[in-house]
Amino acid sequence: MAKYYVIGKVSKELLHRMQKDPSADRFASTKKVVEAVGGKMISYEWVRGRFDVMCCVEGEAETVVGMKVAFLNSGLMDELMIHEVIDYNKAFGKAADAAKSVIKPAE
Repeated sequence: MAKYYVIGKVSKELLHRMQKDPSADRFASTKKVVEAVGGKMISYEWVRGRFDVMCCVEGEAETVVGMKVAFLNSGLMDELMIHEVIDYNKAFGKAADAAKSVIKPAE
């Protein structure tokens, strides 16, 4: 299974709901959605900065896209970004192989 970091900005609706019920367990409710689409939630954190929440999810690409669509359509999130974890050594190894085939015109 691939690993993804999902970074999101919560909606004003969710902020309002969280203020009314600050003890609401967002970890549990997010985990339920992740599992409903066939994924596994590794971590879930509220963060300071441009975005509000970050979670790490294991699953297929369709898993995290399904999660993203469900949350955006719920009105609880305004924005969600998906970042897939890659093996950078493998990626740069492929880049090194590909570089041998690059032809620069007029050289």
